[in-house]
Amino acid sequence: MNLIGKHSPVSIKYMQISNFLDTDEAPAFNFLFKVLTPVVSIIILSAVLYSFNMDKYTIDIYLISVYYVLFRWIFNIVIGRGKLLNWKKQFFYAAFIIGLSYFSYTNLIIHKKNLLPDFTTIANELWIIIMIFLYSLINNINISSLGSEKRKFKYISDVYNKFKRKYAITIDNVTNTNNVRLTQIIYAIIIHENFNRPKAYRLIEYLSGVINKKPKTYGVMQFKSDKPISDIASIELGSKKILNDFNALLPEYLIEVEEYKLKSEYWMHWLENGSLDNEYQRKLIRNYNHCDDYTYEIIELADYLNEKFYDNKEINKKLFSSI
Repeated sequence: MNLIGKHSPVSIKYMQISNFLDTDEAPAFNFLFKVLTPVVSIIILSAVLYSFNMDKYTIDIYLISVYYVLFRWIFNIVIGRGKLLNWKKQFFYAAFIIGLSYFSYTNLIIHKKNLLPDFTTIANELWIIIMIFLYSLINNINISSLGSEKRKFKYISDVYNKFKRKYAITIDNVTNTNNVRLTQIIYAIIIHENFNRPKAYRLIEYLSGVINKKPKTYGVMQFKSDKPISDIASIELGSKKILNDFNALLPEYLIEVEEYKLKSEYWMHWLENGSLDNEYQRKLIRNYNHCDDYTYEIIELADYLNEKFYDNKEINKKLFSSI
C-alpha cells in the first residue's frame, strides 16, 4: 500500500508536519484506496495460492488485514505520531478493512468458484453504474481540516513544551542571546527532526554508529558527527552551529543593508518589509540542511511557534530585529 500510495511512513525522506493539514480533496478515492487495497490484496494472493495448489495457505488469510491494521497503529504510536492520527477515522477504516476482508474470505476465498465476479445479469451491471455515480458524487465533497488543525496544535504544543523543559537551559547557554527568531528556528529544527527521526529510530542510528564508524547524523537535532552522540550533545553542537552561522552571516547582511539604502525606493521596500531578513533566514537553515523543502518547512514551523507561543509578534519573526 505504501509503495502504491507513495506515502511510506518509513521513507528516509523528510516528512512535513504541515502535510497533516492538507485538505482531503478526494475523500471517496482515499477511502476506497485505504479500505479496498488490503482486501483486494488477499483476494489476489488467494487466487495465486490456489493456482499453485497451495490451498492450505489460504486458511484464515483474512487475518492479514487484522495484522496490517494493528501494525500501522503500533508503528505510528511507537514513533510518536499517535496524537496526529484521527483515531475515529482509523477505527472506521479498520472496521471496514477487517469486515470486508472477513466477508470476502467467507463468501469468496473459501469457495474457489466464487473468486471471479459474475456479470451475467443486468442487476450486477446496474449496481456497478450506481456505485460509479456515488463514487463521483462523494469524491467532490470537501472535508474540513479543522480536526487536523487541532491535532497538529496538540502535537506541536506537547513536543515544544517537552523540549523546552528539557533543553531550554542548554540552548540559552549556547546561544547566549535574546534573539527570539534564532531560538524559534532551533526549536523548529528540533521538532522537525524529532518528527522524522523519533526516539526509536535514533536509538537504531546510535547502535549502528557504534559498529559503523562512517560520519552520520545523530541525536534529536540530527547533528552530523563521526561518532554517536546523545540528544543533548546534538542540541549543544547543533545550536552552536546555528549561532556560528548566524554570526558569519551578520557582516554580509549589514553590507547588503547599506547597499540597499543607497538604491531605489523599491529596494528600500524590500529591506523594510523583511524580505532581505527572510532570505538570510533561508541561508541560515540551508547551512544546516541543504534541502529546499526542509528550509521551507523550518521557516513555516518557526512562524507557527511564533504565532502560538510567542504572542504572534511580527518583530519576533525577524532574525536581525535586534541589530
